[in-house]
Amino acid sequence: MSKKNIITLTVALLAVAGLYCYLYRDSFRATRIQISHTIRPRAWALTHREPNAAPNDPLNLVIFRLDHPYKLTSVKVISVPELETNKYARPVWELTSDSNSIAIPAFPYGMRIRGMRSAVKGAQPGELTPNVPYRLFVQAGSIKGEHDFTVTDENRLAH
Repeated sequence: MSKKNIITLTVALLAVAGLYCYLYRDSFRATRIQISHTIRPRAWALTHREPNAAPNDPLNLVIFRLDHPYKLTSVKVISVPELETNKYARPVWELTSDSNSIAIPAFPYGMRIRGMRSAVKGAQPGELTPNVPYRLFVQAGSIKGEHDFTVTDENRLAH
């Protein structure tokens, strides 16, 4: 094989490799968990409202949906304003799992997730303040995701 053929073959291989990298560039990006949220009424609260319940009792749940079922190792909700002013902001809700979580496609705010426990023993989920933005951080092994959400006065939450 002549020197000219070797150079031509090398350039052609580099061009094909470059085209492959361009077309499949998403394959080289780190995987991120895609998250969405919805605010849904609690079914039992709508049908079983207690007669002496206060009119401002929370009736809704924030439900977070993931793009695929994941075995989560960490779930954390932090106030965005607090996060912007404090690098070590205190989470409103935080769960961790050492090894025993199950793959789930969705979960509600403040509810128990099988296989996960509160990061601080005995801690309860905090109440979400209306019109304050919050950020949800989730982790499943090395894969991470985050999602911002806000609840309004009309969407008072249950937890």
